Amino acid sequence: MRDLAAHPELLSLNTATVRERWNLEEIIEGCARHGIRAISPWRDQVAKIGLAKAEKLIRTHGARDDNRRALDEALTLGAECLVLVVGGLPQGSKDIAGARVQVEEGIAWLLEQSRVAGMKLAIEPLHPMYAADRACVNTLAQANDMCDRLGHGLGVAADVYHAWWEPALQAEIARAR
Repeated sequence: MRDLAAHPELLSLNTATVRERWNLEEIIEGCARHGIRAISPWRDQVAKIGLAKAEKLIRTHGARDDNRRALDEALTLGAECLVLVVGGLPQGSKDIAGARVQVEEGIAWLLEQSRVAGMKLAIEPLHPMYAADRACVNTLAQANDMCDRLGHGLGVAADVYHAWWEPALQAEIARAR
């Protein structure tokens, strides 16, 4: 049997057990901070902060934990940068603009971590056929716009397999330099 203290990713927390000490937002943040990747939130706790906020917090902290591990792995491997395939739409959503906002918020958080660690990040836009499930950032222009808004330490990874079709391909590659 594995030592659970050494493997918090195997744990799940019933949020009722700490409800007297933390609200649901604090529970989610605490679990993410300690590597606990699964929780069972109670309906009354979700109702107190609202379903939309609870969903966003749970998704954000799950993604943040995974992204932080990816950053740590890139650092360990001595990579020059960490290429980000940013993910598609949340399950059941058709709001691609909202998904892109959520992605940008996640990249902003990871960028803070990567700047401290000295690791560059690069957004890889994928062909629009992958927008729903793999990457809601689909053009070099979208990636360049995010880079402009978020600042130094963030760039673009252009893959000809995904970018060959773009009408402004050459101009966006020049812009990325």
